[in-house]
Amino acid sequence: MANWGWVDDILGMMNWLDWLEGVFRGALAGDIAGHRIALSTDPEFWQRHCASGGRVWSQNDMRALLKSYHVKTYGRGFNSSEIWIHVPRRQARWAEYLLIRAGCPVQMATVDGRNVGWANQPKHGGKMPARWDDTPRRNSSRRRAGRGGVVSGVCPDGGGKWAGMLYLRYGL
Repeated sequence: MANWGWVDDILGMMNWLDWLEGVFRGALAGDIAGHRIALSTDPEFWQRHCASGGRVWSQNDMRALLKSYHVKTYGRGFNSSEIWIHVPRRQARWAEYLLIRAGCPVQMATVDGRNVGWANQPKHGGKMPARWDDTPRRNSSRRRAGRGGVVSGVCPDGGGKWAGMLYLRYGL
């Protein structure tokens, strides 16, 4: 069986659409270069990883996980040995922690060496951290209902519109 890795190297360099998308989205995120997060494409690596209880991760799996935690991703790419995405540098530490905690075997320059220890603590019980979208907001019913005694947004002492709004919002 012939080694066709050189084809991926050439096609990866010719991948102009993903490169342009990365530059555009990186500029929108305020960090064109970003931090590169890579996965190996070596089949033997994935056989060892799956044999030890892991699962196969794709570029789309990484992006979906990070997107669910509001981490921006851009600049996809590949060559014969790895596939990669970029995240803004200010979100790289959080992205690294999430991927390690989820069991994704990333190959990247470590942003924070403490992430491996934090992500592998047994007290987590194998669960991911709660997403902001999944956590109930505190006092949300109180905020919507006001703090009592307010009718139609008017302060009980007959104050104007702004006084009524302040009373609704802050209980003043």
